[in-house]
Amino acid sequence: MKKQILAMALMLLTGMSCSKKASQPAAELTAAHQVIRINCLVEVTPEMRDSVVALTRELVEASRQDSGNIDYDLYESATHPNSLIIFETWPDQASLDKHSAAPHFTRLVPQIQAASDMTIQVFTGEGEMDESLRLNCMVNVPAENRDKAIALYKALVEASQSDEGMIHYDLYLSMTDSTKMMVFETWENQAALDKHSAAPHFTRLVPQLGEIVQSTLQKFNMPKAE
Repeated sequence: MKKQILAMALMLLTGMSCSKKASQPAAELTAAHQVIRINCLVEVTPEMRDSVVALTRELVEASRQDSGNIDYDLYESATHPNSLIIFETWPDQASLDKHSAAPHFTRLVPQIQAASDMTIQVFTGEGEMDESLRLNCMVNVPAENRDKAIALYKALVEASQSDEGMIHYDLYLSMTDSTKMMVFETWENQAALDKHSAAPHFTRLVPQLGEIVQSTLQKFNMPKAE
């Protein structure tokens, strides 16, 4: 199985590619409050999906109790159901190290890795960066707007697949909280992202989403290849 560790720079913004009506998070994380973000990309076969989801749900529930944890959740792709993301945020390396040594981690993570293809991306704010960008658009949606929001985001994802410079673009749904979603994006550079933000499908769909969801954009620079 594949396990790749990446170190990246973290910069948190609001609203750019999420919606025109984004809200501020209760406790905004800024460059002055550097954190460690982990995006653990998990690919599973249909036969192993239920087993991996059950193991990861157990990991999420236990890890949320770990000292220092800011966020820990499991997301599934709305368009490719065998694609999952474990989404973590930690205040410092010491908290992450304690989590990595916890009994639930050492018991569950090897089982998840054995049943899936896992890529781990660690965003630490260290290392030399290149032009490529990762965006996590974190979305909160009221229950009554969920179906409409999913339909609009799926339309945005489908249209954005053909945008120049798009590396990855998909909608992920929290598997623990039906009011949470994430648009997961990777772009070749800022120019490609700017073109996407000016595209007709973006300017048509995003204002509609802005009326029914609240969102916060998290933007990361990717590291230069060694």
